[in-house]
Amino acid sequence: MFPISLILSILTAFLTFLLGVGTAILYLLMMFCIFGAIASFLQKEVTIGIEALIIGFLVSLYGIPMVVAAVIAFLKGINEAIKAI
Repeated sequence: MFPISLILSILTAFLTFLLGVGTAILYLLMMFCIFGAIASFLQKEVTIGIEALIIGFLVSLYGIPMVVAAVIAFLKGINEAIKAI
């Protein structure tokens, strides 16, 4: 079981690193979406503004990064269960 545990440990460390870097990039993308939504609302393009706000929410800290954090937690739980055997 050692190779599986080692692979899972490396995978969770790599995914945690990617989550940290990706969160910063997604935060910048979220800010662009929010500014685009504000500009769309000012130009009376309500549909585009709402779409930009939805995309901004998905790439914010509560969207995609939370799903990835749940996957990392799941992999860590599997790894701990394998180590306990």
